Amino acid sequence: MRKGQDVPTRPPAASFDWAALGPDDPLAREWLLASGLGGSSSGTVAGAATRLAHALLAVTDLHGGITILLRQLDARVQLQGFPPVSLATRVTLDGMHPDGRKWIESFRAEPWPTWRWRTGAAVIEGALLPIQHHQALVACWRLLEGPEVRLAVSPLVAARGPDRPATEADAANGGAQAIPGRVRIETRGGLPTLTLWHNGQFLPARLKVRDLLSPRDGADTAEELLVPGHIEGAVTTERPLIVVASSEEDLFRALAAEERLGMPPARTLADCVAALEHGERARIARWIKLATGGGDFTARQAAAAHGGPHDSTARRLEPLVPDTDPVVLPCAFAVRDGLARRGARLTLVRSLPRAEERPADALRAVPALVSLRAFDLAREILRGFVEFLDEGLAPESFDVADGTPRYGDPAVALWLVYAADLHVRRSADEEFLAHTLFPALEGVLQFYRSGTRGGVRVDADGLLIANDTGTKPAALNALWGHALVAMAQLAKLAGRRENGAFYLAWARELQRRYLEAMWDEEQGGLYEALGPDGPVRGVSPGQLLAVSLPPPLLPPEHAMRLTARIHHELFTPWGLRARPGDTRVEPAWLGPFATAWLRVHQRSAEAQAQARDWLAGVLAAPVGGVAGRIPSAFELRDGTPSIASGADPVDVLAAAELLRAWVEEVDLSVSAPLAR
Repeated sequence: MRKGQDVPTRPPAASFDWAALGPDDPLAREWLLASGLGGSSSGTVAGAATRLAHALLAVTDLHGGITILLRQLDARVQLQGFPPVSLATRVTLDGMHPDGRKWIESFRAEPWPTWRWRTGAAVIEGALLPIQHHQALVACWRLLEGPEVRLAVSPLVAARGPDRPATEADAANGGAQAIPGRVRIETRGGLPTLTLWHNGQFLPARLKVRDLLSPRDGADTAEELLVPGHIEGAVTTERPLIVVASSEEDLFRALAAEERLGMPPARTLADCVAALEHGERARIARWIKLATGGGDFTARQAAAAHGGPHDSTARRLEPLVPDTDPVVLPCAFAVRDGLARRGARLTLVRSLPRAEERPADALRAVPALVSLRAFDLAREILRGFVEFLDEGLAPESFDVADGTPRYGDPAVALWLVYAADLHVRRSADEEFLAHTLFPALEGVLQFYRSGTRGGVRVDADGLLIANDTGTKPAALNALWGHALVAMAQLAKLAGRRENGAFYLAWARELQRRYLEAMWDEEQGGLYEALGPDGPVRGVSPGQLLAVSLPPPLLPPEHAMRLTARIHHELFTPWGLRARPGDTRVEPAWLGPFATAWLRVHQRSAEAQAQARDWLAGVLAAPVGGVAGRIPSAFELRDGTPSIASGADPVDVLAAAELLRAWVEEVDLSVSAPLAR
């Protein structure tokens, strides 16, 4: 923003009508790489950053606080005898300037984002390689065809959080200290330093790039970024230009210690990148093997448990989950990308690139790891939450400033019971159950029974009160009923049969009381809650838990009527509305809905076909975004979906719920649609 000027606003909304732009436009298509620590690299195929959270390098601290360090690397190519051509794209107050989309010949997202630009006689390939479990990214440009070119790369540096534009004050420092092969860029006080390793020449400068917009978020304030200099070099078919960006000043020393640069460690930057590329390909191959093998094993277990005609599915010789499966692999990679470190604790973030941790959603997503038989990951996440139990409550959030847990929502501990029960029964991890899980989870039920802070307690009728107002939500009590049954099963596995019999009797009594108190016969569904002044009418996706969680809390006729009501008032093929009439829908509820739908329709062939279409179809939604990933919310305009304003392009919970439902509920012996 220029001094003395009013805060600029973006052009009219029509300038950035994403539906009119078309889902195949490079500006509408996105890509994302996750670091495994909570940070990420993300952007558009066009090269422009259109979200506030878009960045080539977004790093995270121990408690999940995100800093946008490197917004873009804008490249310009110079062929001898011709004027320079910018391959970059920027969305500015004056429109698209520059607009490098016209030079893009092709793009592929797998195994990592790779572009091919054609300008004159030159064909240049650019790729972005993640360095897993480090706050770092490799950018590499190669000449595929044509004469030698000279490439100049300009880093656009930011120093801010993911939810606001950078201002002139953010770029006030930005001093660059250069030695051959490396540039160290200072940011404002308290934020990480950006280091760029390269095999070119660094030409210092101090330029300001102004008037950049993030229209995907509806942001109407322009951003100002710093260009501390340019990295230049000749690019031939034998010599690429490489830039490695990181907030870790000892990155290569750490990679060498981890033996990720070869033995002995590579000596040149190009050889280091080749070793990292080899390691990343191997890591991807291992995850594909785990996802297809683990998913196939679980799908056969589930088919055998469903019985009847599904027995033949369980005995099928051909894979139930091949590497062409339209749901398992894309969702498995989305769940893997959601894994994040918070200090020594492993968790799952809700969506990317914002990477916010919501403990209830993280625990809801753990069963997807169990479905893939990624038991070590599931166990580590569960252990992390058990350690934070306090008076029966699990944290509902953590302060990103210092990691302090915040308590209040009683549902989080019940989701912990849900995930722990599934993990133990599938993994047969009896030692973890006996020494860690069972004592802690039994403590949850004891605290809830006697009453704990925030007014959480079991009332005289057996229903769980959520807070000091005395409210008894239907969704919470569905979770409560499931937790009692789950604890009965865990007690039996732990050799505590008397405890198990007590929990089972308690669960049966709760089921009877739940139907008596929560069922709204006139509306043909559940009350939303029982409040201090009586029943509260309404319908919401959370009511599905009375049918989707095993065993269903409602008898078959009531379960059918509730599912039909939710289908009529909330369901869309792209997700469920929070309330009837909403145009914003959340795809994370499609998994529980498909589970409920199949159960109330006795897994008929017609119900199976519908569930397959819903689950596979949402992944193929024609909305742009990240290919093979589900956004955290859709906006429906006349029945046509688009990514909702402010929604993240990758919803980890939605991917987890779809994966679980697909593997454990759908008959995978029948081919599924690849697209609508």
